[in-house]
Amino acid sequence: MGHLTPTTLRTIDISLSGDNHSAKTPRPVHTYTTYDDIRGHVAISALTPTPFSRVEIFLLGTTRTAHTDHTVPVIAEPQVTHIFLRMAMPIPPSAYPPPSGSSNTYLLNPGCPLHIPFHFVVPARLLPHACRHEHSSASVPEAHTQLPPSLGSFLLPRDDLTFEVANISYSIYAKLLAPSPTSKPSKILSSAIRKFHVVPASEEAPPLLVLKESQYVLSKSKTMRKGMFRGKLGTLTLTTTQPRAFSLPPPRTCGPLVPFALTDLTLTLRFDPTDPSCAPPRLGALSAWIRATTVHSINPASRIPDQELQGSPYDSHSRAFKTYVALAAQDVPAAAAPLWRVVPAPKYARTDSGYSTAWSLSPTPSPNSSPTPLAASTGPLVSVSAASASGDVDEVDEKKPYYTTIALRLVLAPSRTWIPTFHSCFVSRFYTLVLELVVHPPGATMPFMLSLEVPVQVIGQGREGMKEAFVAGGRAGSVGMGEGGDMRGLGGVWDRYVAGGGESVDAYGGCGGEEMGQGDELLPAYVAPDFTRRRRRGR
Repeated sequence: MGHLTPTTLRTIDISLSGDNHSAKTPRPVHTYTTYDDIRGHVAISALTPTPFSRVEIFLLGTTRTAHTDHTVPVIAEPQVTHIFLRMAMPIPPSAYPPPSGSSNTYLLNPGCPLHIPFHFVVPARLLPHACRHEHSSASVPEAHTQLPPSLGSFLLPRDDLTFEVANISYSIYAKLLAPSPTSKPSKILSSAIRKFHVVPASEEAPPLLVLKESQYVLSKSKTMRKGMFRGKLGTLTLTTTQPRAFSLPPPRTCGPLVPFALTDLTLTLRFDPTDPSCAPPRLGALSAWIRATTVHSINPASRIPDQELQGSPYDSHSRAFKTYVALAAQDVPAAAAPLWRVVPAPKYARTDSGYSTAWSLSPTPSPNSSPTPLAASTGPLVSVSAASASGDVDEVDEKKPYYTTIALRLVLAPSRTWIPTFHSCFVSRFYTLVLELVVHPPGATMPFMLSLEVPVQVIGQGREGMKEAFVAGGRAGSVGMGEGGDMRGLGGVWDRYVAGGGESVDAYGGCGGEEMGQGDELLPAYVAPDFTRRRRRGR
């Protein structure tokens, strides 16, 4: 947005490609993903002749967290600000008006605004020194150098299930600097900032290894009784595995992200009767929620907090904020097979740490179908099929177990803004599926409930062909940046921009992929991340 300095009446306005320049409509909130081009220009004007030395344009990624839980009253909470990404746009001298006096001083005249284009590329990773703190394993810096998504609300209402004490923002920052005859830092005459959203592309990680002390529950058993003082009916066991990730489509460049992300999940039930006369129970309502956990800290995280260990899962400087959202099942058919089948007991036990395979049991959703909530009913809103160790179903025999499978297709609610699973130095976001199945034992008046807590990922998709186009275009090698921000080779680029009326520029201020780790020459400037911690004073 434009900023006005009252004392000197200097204005800086930052425009992004795709902006509607009509004064009657507000500017859109742009959303980018990995390898997307961020194009625009900075317009600087003044009402009085203003000498200046240079203009600086940056792409910034900033994390802000606060510590709000205190045992004693305090005036203000401690906060931390961490700049994890800083990319500078190279600006050659030909972009400025003719020098006025000394070779490093230019004059901004009234009625002659200065238009400077910029072009960044959303990187795929951060440089290795973006995570320089102590860590417990090699997986921590690997996760912390992934580009984190935007987190927190700004410009538009956007419910991304985040508390206000944690915020990750991306912005274009432009500033006009005054001439400085000494070695002291130049004074900022005027500055402006333009924020936007970033939803980076991410890859699906292997299934999480659930530790013994973890709060995740992938299997739950319950002994059923005929009554409080009557005999046992048998044991019912509910089991599942971690499903495939919810995959978010590439975001729209302008406007809110409206995802259509789904995953398939298989629930396996086994009933071991006490004697052959004990019938399996009737299944009632099945409910599904997704829990979004946001962990934030004022100290860098030394481990990845996705296990939610029992007891005290986080250190004294970390806090977790949890939000539950009900999920919906799509195209859930009626039961096409008997609810329970009697099958031979397996000759061996198999522990599967992989993904759920419900997609082979559930039909493909129709594009015109609408989500149906998992509400309470006389029977479960699921598709049921028999799971057997062999292809044939035997006759009822003594104490043979009953098996059944429930295939679910779960869809993320479009009323929320979903962001990918990520872990950064100060903020993490991960998800958990919470499943609750009501069971009605035969002859009992009170039902009981079996519940599971299953880890699940949310990942972002990149735009098809963007990475290949980035590598094939040779962008990293088209602009060679030497020591101290050498601008050689960029003069012709800016000349083409001026001759073309300012519609395009081929100066790349971004980097991406594995090329980032090969050397800083791929960036016009890439400043090592830093963070500052402060405690506000009382008024």
